[in-house]
Amino acid sequence: MKSGPAHLKQIIFIVVALWAPFISGCDQLYRLLHKEGAEEKKIIGEAETLEKNPNIEEVQLLLKIYGYDPGPIDGLFGGRTRDAIKRFQEDNGLNPSRFVDQQTWEKLRIFKDNGLIVDGQLNVALIQKLLKAAGFNPGAADGALGAKTKATILAFQKAQQLKADGKVGYKTLTALLQYLSSSQQ
Repeated sequence: MKSGPAHLKQIIFIVVALWAPFISGCDQLYRLLHKEGAEEKKIIGEAETLEKNPNIEEVQLLLKIYGYDPGPIDGLFGGRTRDAIKRFQEDNGLNPSRFVDQQTWEKLRIFKDNGLIVDGQLNVALIQKLLKAAGFNPGAADGALGAKTKATILAFQKAQQLKADGKVGYKTLTALLQYLSSSQQ
């Protein structure tokens, strides 16, 4: 049997190689075992039990605006939020993992990133401009969701073969988004 510094180096190398995933922390092991959860953690941040997370609040708020019921906007991942994420993913042709992966995050934020949602609310003035760019007349782009704007939303939804309910949800916002560049001319 070998002894001395060379043998000791081999033993240390083997121990370090075997324990590296555990020494480097749980994150690496978690990434290996649960890809979706690890990707969500990278995007959302730590989701501690009973600790509000502003990114989770944003997910919940956006889901609610789009017509999905995430339960209370409390910054916590609960069953209703996970179910709402899954329904959103299914409706948008995404992997229904119930986790916020990169594709889900981008789809959730697309309207916020394009100014259609500002400070957690629909940007009605921009929606009115987009309706006008689409050939509909909601009246002045005053930011008020009045009777004329609601009637115009209904007409737009019918023309786009969407559910004509007068609510500006994900599908209506998606249809309006194509008019964004022409409304800014």
